[in-house]
Amino acid sequence: MYTFRALTAVSPPLASRRILVIDDQPSIRGVLQVALEEAGADVWAAGDGASALLLLESALPDLIVVDLEMPVMDGWAVVDALRATKRTASIPVVVVSAGKDYSSFMRARTLGVAAFLSKPYRLGEVVETGRRILDGARPLQGQTAAEHEGPAVQLREPSGTLLGVGRLLDLDTRGAQVDFERPLATGQLLLLVLAEVEGSQTRHAEVRWVRKVGEGFHHGLRFQEV
Repeated sequence: MYTFRALTAVSPPLASRRILVIDDQPSIRGVLQVALEEAGADVWAAGDGASALLLLESALPDLIVVDLEMPVMDGWAVVDALRATKRTASIPVVVVSAGKDYSSFMRARTLGVAAFLSKPYRLGEVVETGRRILDGARPLQGQTAAEHEGPAVQLREPSGTLLGVGRLLDLDTRGAQVDFERPLATGQLLLLVLAEVEGSQTRHAEVRWVRKVGEGFHHGLRFQEV
């Protein structure tokens, strides 16, 4: 029978999140990629807008960071293309610009951009902005947190013993993110009962990362094949 153990690992701020960086300057792409990967993210990189859109035809990131000043297809054109396609319209976007003019700021806000970063920026600022956005914030839109609480989910031991009830933050075919009142140990196996989602399905899962957020703990779960 599983028992609770002391928290053995604290996840990096962008653990297991997929981020696409679009910038025509190789040096900047490289620096951003290293910083985001060190923060735990799975980073994809594209040197121009057309390459980025081609990549998006086969894979979708959780967040996109795009430079506005690029030749041929600039960042504005990329944002327009993302918003014009249902498949990519909801992906949060951070735009980066060397300019600080009010019109660009307002244009980004009107397009629903999640955040606007001005060069020069600190790498820590990029990581923290990404973390906040992936936790539900939209700084440019004035939204500081997710607006709606997720549905309730049950967390059970593999034997079926109830550990408690948490809140579902995110769900896809590979895994889920759950807010729970206390930390589970990384590597712990459990049953996730989607009591209010997808017809009360039960999924076998492994705890991959844990992060303290507010009064609770966010858990990244990876689904297991049985």
